[in-house]
Amino acid sequence: MPQKPFLKWIEIDLKAIGSNLDWVISKSGPQMKVMAVLKADAYGHGMIPVAKEAVKAGVPFIGVLSVEEARRLRSAGISHPLCLMAPILPPMAEEAVKLKTSVTVDDLDQLRALNSKASFSHPISVHIDLDFGLGRWGISPRQIAWFVSNLKRFKKIHLQGLSAHIDYIPGKNAVEAEEKLRDFNQIAQRLKKTHPGLICHAANSSVFLDFPHWRMDMARIGNLIYGINAAKSKPLPLKNPWRFQARIIHIRAIASGESVGYASAYVSPRKMKVATLLAGYSDGITMEPAERLIRLGSGFEYWGTMGKRKTPFIGGCGISHLLVDVSEIPRAKVGDIITLPVRRTAANGQIPRVYI
Repeated sequence: MPQKPFLKWIEIDLKAIGSNLDWVISKSGPQMKVMAVLKADAYGHGMIPVAKEAVKAGVPFIGVLSVEEARRLRSAGISHPLCLMAPILPPMAEEAVKLKTSVTVDDLDQLRALNSKASFSHPISVHIDLDFGLGRWGISPRQIAWFVSNLKRFKKIHLQGLSAHIDYIPGKNAVEAEEKLRDFNQIAQRLKKTHPGLICHAANSSVFLDFPHWRMDMARIGNLIYGINAAKSKPLPLKNPWRFQARIIHIRAIASGESVGYASAYVSPRKMKVATLLAGYSDGITMEPAERLIRLGSGFEYWGTMGKRKTPFIGGCGISHLLVDVSEIPRAKVGDIITLPVRRTAANGQIPRVYI
């Protein structure tokens, strides 16, 4: 419960995040590292509080996407090893070095820029990324020998890792993913012969669960930290740290056949008790795909919950308001709290986060 009487807020349970981190680490084994992925403001949970939980849990690396995200953590006093998981633009090299990050690279211009800003006493570490079909960034696996040969020219750069992000979707392309992970591992093992201690990693949360034999030296874990079982292959002892809450600001009864909403789009099939919430699509509501509270069928059907009772959405979702059916909750009143489904990374960053 927030200390201030917010009309809407996001409740985040840091103990749940800590518990999920502990579970992932317990499944990793003594020889495998875990990178806690905090990109996109820690999937909407708040980068700085989650970073502190990750440090407390003992993960050796924190993964962010950009220099800007790394700057936020350093400004907040987080001195833990940071890895930029996306390539930088060459003009960003100076700040990447200053922030003491390790950097994902896939281009010689990046190496030149980093080498020019690093020093012999403080070389900068890089991870070469390989593209196995996702197409977002990375070099072709066929180019690895050429790229590593060129990297040797840059004396102030240390090759720390080799990475890939496999285009795996649970339940869709497991055979293809197995082949790509095997091919990545073959490249990794060859490179390790000339670069002892190289950290080779291609496992995200889904690969970590569904391909435990390909976890290799490190796994980059995002979804599992936030209680999201992306693989859905089996139940996991994860805790949900996230709840989007909104208070009822108005309740009215509508008669059977009465219309509500813009253009009178919704016509009530019966007598109903309808509650208004000051939350809408500007807050991320109905931004598909949302989470477990949403059923997919012939079109989308959305609902929130009050306790264990469903509160179905009535009509369309407005930019900043929403109508829900509370007919089955006779005691519902103004000020009561309804939990709403929302895609976490789509949730408006201005909504108060309340940490418990």
